[in-house]
Amino acid sequence: MDPAPRHNLLLWLHLALPLAATDADALRTAVDCTTEELTVFIALKDTIASEEESSSDGWSHMQRRIAELYAVAASHSPEHVSVDIVPLNFCAYSADDMLPYKHSATLVQSADAMLPEWWPSEMHTNVKSCSCCCQREYPSVAQSTRTPTPWKSFAHVAVGGTFDHLHVGHKILLTATALAATKRIVCGISADALLENKQYKDYLESYRTRELNVLLFLRKIRKNIIVELVPIVDRYGPTITDSTIGALVVSQETLPGSDALNVRREELGMPPMHLLPIDLVAASGQTTENTLKISSTAIRAALAERSRQ
Repeated sequence: MDPAPRHNLLLWLHLALPLAATDADALRTAVDCTTEELTVFIALKDTIASEEESSSDGWSHMQRRIAELYAVAASHSPEHVSVDIVPLNFCAYSADDMLPYKHSATLVQSADAMLPEWWPSEMHTNVKSCSCCCQREYPSVAQSTRTPTPWKSFAHVAVGGTFDHLHVGHKILLTATALAATKRIVCGISADALLENKQYKDYLESYRTRELNVLLFLRKIRKNIIVELVPIVDRYGPTITDSTIGALVVSQETLPGSDALNVRREELGMPPMHLLPIDLVAASGQTTENTLKISSTAIRAALAERSRQ
């Protein structure tokens, strides 16, 4: 398959099952033939938790499927190829929302792969399998892709970070936030004044650049939600000024310190936030630390080294 600047990849996944080898191979093939941007659309075969599963199981399954895909992409894609994972079942895409992607070929695992019933008819003739070309006809229904989530959701969900040189770890954190919220995402972004002591600070992106990158990514992940971006000027950010925030998405590293936010909220007469931790552990039990826990500091260090050469 000839390389192209942009591709879409459609994968059908089981929410509760680890990523299949055939799906991982399809992702690697898609990365290999993409030179700039790959958008991976996930269509889930099962979105309803079984009676034996709790909402926490559904939350764990979803973040692990996303982490597995990013881990495969991160270990295989060159630095200049951007990969975004979009869980279509929960992102409220309409057929019209899909149309900007019609000019890029959509790759599927095999020629007999099904397309979702709401897949726009305008995109039917630009569908190719990872091994051979295929053109299939499927009914198109202009409906939202948003379905009930098999985990507990909250109207207003917050997340915070520096989000410098937006990378895979940021994308997983932001995706989880978008999937946990039903009405509004409150994203705190460290103000420039807080970053004076950061390593390689000359290679930090400006607040406006970081803000724009976060906004564009969140808009790609969720279509029917309010996104509120707030500069963080202290350790608390908007969590102690907005009593409507019902949940906070945190990484495992920041989870211990997050309790202090609820302590402060209690002192101010606000209800506590539910803490939604994100882990970067594959379903096999093996950590994906080497491929997913990419730090912005490491990216800036690489940029500094490159400028010296």
